Amino acid sequence: MTTATRTARPGSTHNGAEHNGAQHNRGQDSGAAPTETPLARIVTETVVAALTETTTVATEVATEIVAHTVVAVESAAGTARELMTGGVGAVVKKAAGLTVDIYQRATTQQLDLAVTLADAVHVDWVSKLTRRNADAIAELVTVSAGAAHELLD
Repeated sequence: MTTATRTARPGSTHNGAEHNGAQHNRGQDSGAAPTETPLARIVTETVVAALTETTTVATEVATEIVAHTVVAVESAAGTARELMTGGVGAVVKKAAGLTVDIYQRATTQQLDLAVTLADAVHVDWVSKLTRRNADAIAELVTVSAGAAHELLD
């Protein structure tokens, strides 16, 4: 068996001496099994932060929708009260009520579609988040529709 030694490269800490390769391992084989705990913790924290932010944004969007809907209905109801009397006013109120009902049904259908799509992904946390947000938005839309109908009465 022959052994060949190489000369050290400039700037290298390797002096060309024979060795068993242990100098190159540098802690790679500590005897302990590698763990994914730090990575799992980072992933979990990132997902929790993203879900929290998504829920916050969804709540803010739903609140804005309700606020704008209430303003529009109050404005329409006020204008109808001021300008219309008798039978024409009743027709305008009925049309406004039907518009609110259509808005509520369309929103409900959109939320149902979002839940269906989230379930199709087969990722548990996505489904749970989508369902929670859909429930919150549906509740806000129901309350705003009820308030709109009360204003129209």
